[in-house]
Amino acid sequence: MAEGSKRAAAPKATGGRVGDLVFRSAKIFPDFQPPSHLKGEFPGDYGWDWAGLCVDEERFSFLRQAEIMNGRWALLGAMGCLVPELLVRNNSAKIFGDGVWFKTNAAALTPEGANILGFGFGLGNQLATLFVSTILVIGATEVWRYNGSGGGFEGPYDTLYPGWDPLGVCEDPDTFAELKVKEVKNARLAMVSFLGFLVQGLVTGKGPLENLADHLADPTANNAVTNIAGVNSARILGA
Repeated sequence: MAEGSKRAAAPKATGGRVGDLVFRSAKIFPDFQPPSHLKGEFPGDYGWDWAGLCVDEERFSFLRQAEIMNGRWALLGAMGCLVPELLVRNNSAKIFGDGVWFKTNAAALTPEGANILGFGFGLGNQLATLFVSTILVIGATEVWRYNGSGGGFEGPYDTLYPGWDPLGVCEDPDTFAELKVKEVKNARLAMVSFLGFLVQGLVTGKGPLENLADHLADPTANNAVTNIAGVNSARILGA
């Protein structure tokens, strides 16, 4: 049975055991009790569901998949926001737009289409080119993952953990269980971080590293309150 589709007993040391949860929460919320539908079976399950979104098993299964898959994209996206700017700030590379993540794509997207690594292709429209290329590159693999088969691999396989482990880091079950927890925790942080990068870009027009440098140089003048209070609405609206 695929772990991504139905509830199943988790391997040892998932990091989401109810006993661990109660122990960790006792010092802050001594009367806290996890809801009955969250039993610590899955990585990152710490019994917090104040809105009751996970009471229904089918919805819970969907939300688990959505969190993990969006979290993986956020991990890649957050790294993609930081690395180009870091390379430029260290004079390690010349990247269009000073490496700022929301400016670098302008070098690849032209009015006629896209130019990636010197290979041009397009449909005469930026958005159309971006949409079609995304469907071609990501759509097929996502269909294979969701169906648990295809892509030249023997199926059926787990829709969340299909078995791709070229380095063999997950051969030990306890190590694999621990890595699942670390993945979920870091994915949640990455999703929040990416949202922060987006808001920063809209408000300040700068990348995350430049915003961090400004804040460290003058925390009183450069923080969330002062930046949002003095935001230039014309920049946000693109005027």
